[in-house]
Amino acid sequence: MIQECLSIIESGDIDDLFEIIPRIGVLRDRRFHEPLFQLLRHKDLKRREFAAYSMGAIGSNEFVESLKAAFHEAQQARGVGAEELQVAIIEAIGVIGDDASVEFFIPMLKSGGDRRRARKVAKWVLESLGTIAQQGGERSLEALLELTYHSDPEIQAQALSELSVAYWHRPNEIAEPILERLYELASHRSETVAESAIAALQSLADVGCRRAERLFSPQDKS
Repeated sequence: MIQECLSIIESGDIDDLFEIIPRIGVLRDRRFHEPLFQLLRHKDLKRREFAAYSMGAIGSNEFVESLKAAFHEAQQARGVGAEELQVAIIEAIGVIGDDASVEFFIPMLKSGGDRRRARKVAKWVLESLGTIAQQGGERSLEALLELTYHSDPEIQAQALSELSVAYWHRPNEIAEPILERLYELASHRSETVAESAIAALQSLADVGCRRAERLFSPQDKS
């Protein structure tokens, strides 16, 4: 199976490439590394996208710096393919779970330019920070908490959502400052933020967070 995947990586068409990503993620053989590094530098953006997703599926920290470099290159490209490649790279870094990538992600939320694109980038970055936080990334959790103070209500709202999801598999381990911030923002003047905070508390209560259940209960507000 490894040899078949290597053969497809070397000579397969685009459809064949994307079909083998699940197998690459299961096998996680080091023989995939060098061919993927090469494809990440390929002139064809779709092949680069495949390489990024495959690197995420393998989950090795060895890929992170190359993925970051590929992202900066993709920013100079144009068209839908370039945007899809950027999404793939951001997602791959999130799946790999490199907590140190917070310093790579946060500046993306401060960039100017096209507002529509900035919102897309913010969504991708927050999702990846959330993915890293789910894996126990403390720096990512801190970054998400800090982003609940952002001036953009949409960023605040998504940060709240990602914070709650990060604790779904360990609901009673949620840090007190995070829970307090969720409760505080449940009465925020922005409807978008308030609804996100309430939904985050409810989702935590639904997965068994005892403190969220108490905070969410009207009789415990006194």
